[in-house]
Amino acid sequence: MKDFIELTELLKAIADQRRLQIIDLLSCGKMCVCDITEQLDLSQPNISHHLKILKNAGLIVATKRGRWVDYQLNRDKLEYLQESLGDVIAECDAEECGITRLNCEEKC
Repeated sequence: MKDFIELTELLKAIADQRRLQIIDLLSCGKMCVCDITEQLDLSQPNISHHLKILKNAGLIVATKRGRWVDYQLNRDKLEYLQESLGDVIAECDAEECGITRLNCEEKC
């Protein structure tokens, strides 16, 4: 059985243009808030809000460096998201999926 609850939470976390842009930026490597702020031309509190959502979903990891915090992608969680979404949209026949189809034409 697929874990639709976790998948839904991950999809909610990335269902925002700015958060997708942050993920795209972090695909290049670690960045601090000031780097992301400069690239996206958003305020630091706005970026921090988006980073918090991504971090709470487990999609990014924060590492303290002195008084700075670096953010990077959690590759394991992103691979899980990719695989899970692929499983949901992958084509399969009813028998593979364990679905019994009713013959609606006969019933209607």
